[in-house]
Amino acid sequence: MAKILNYGSLNIDYVYEVPHFVTPGETLQSKGRSIFAGGKGLNQSVALARAGGDVYHAGAVGKADGQLLINVLTENKINSDFLKQRDEASGHTIIQVDDNGQNCIILYGGSNQTITTEDIDETLSHFEKGDYLVLQNETNNIECMINKAYEKGLEVCFNVSPYSDELLKLPLGKCSYLIVNEIEGSSMVSKPADTDPYELIDELTKTYPNSSFVLTLGSRGSILKQVGCDPISCKSFKVQAVDTTAAGDTFLGYLITNLATGMNPALAIKCATAASALAVQTKGATPSIPKANAVLDFIKKSKVDVLVDKL
Repeated sequence: MAKILNYGSLNIDYVYEVPHFVTPGETLQSKGRSIFAGGKGLNQSVALARAGGDVYHAGAVGKADGQLLINVLTENKINSDFLKQRDEASGHTIIQVDDNGQNCIILYGGSNQTITTEDIDETLSHFEKGDYLVLQNETNNIECMINKAYEKGLEVCFNVSPYSDELLKLPLGKCSYLIVNEIEGSSMVSKPADTDPYELIDELTKTYPNSSFVLTLGSRGSILKQVGCDPISCKSFKVQAVDTTAAGDTFLGYLITNLATGMNPALAIKCATAASALAVQTKGATPSIPKANAVLDFIKKSKVDVLVDKL
């Protein structure tokens, strides 16, 4: 089995339940507060592992406040040998979740932004051609990670979130998979945000012909376009959302593990979609990420054909 290295962010999430997102000048009483281990990197590592992957997490946490994050890795049997502890505080987020289960997030990078070239070299020395590297845009030194992993023959999977135009300066063409939503994808190729998703996929693959794309479309579903293959379209399962915080990370983690273990791509995206549907029905980030047996049970019980010709 290919090893999966997630060089990713780890954050402490402070989640506030609110009737609506706070507006400028408003002081809003929250209905509750919870503290969770999170961060796109940590969430994705948990999803990768719960899907059945052989997962290694590299990155950095604070010495004073990072134990909560380390504990989650340990509990999920994720190797943390390459995780550094810094004097800088761990990354954290402030998350508002409204009555409809939608969220908005403020992010502080903290120790996630302290990764050195030496850290990267030492970590990548333990991985080889055919292994997978998972990245998000919540750490520093992304360019170095992509270049060095590409040189070693790793399959680089880059979730370009949170997006900024600075990303376009990165060697994105060296990524095996680029995971984008409609806004991110359209920004990458200077198209309107409401561009038809299949037209958008075409533009992305023309711009980055050596990369496969995963285009996520929120409640409508997602499209997987691998190099040299026709697009695979998967609509969402219809469920009642409680908290969408980890939906995208759950989807990505399941999809990459499924692809890394050789699963048929159509089944891989269907399982990832089901995992995401389960995740949005539970509060919190890592607590909401389902295990593989729960995902398979959900698919069997749903009896819904979510694979379609076109969304």
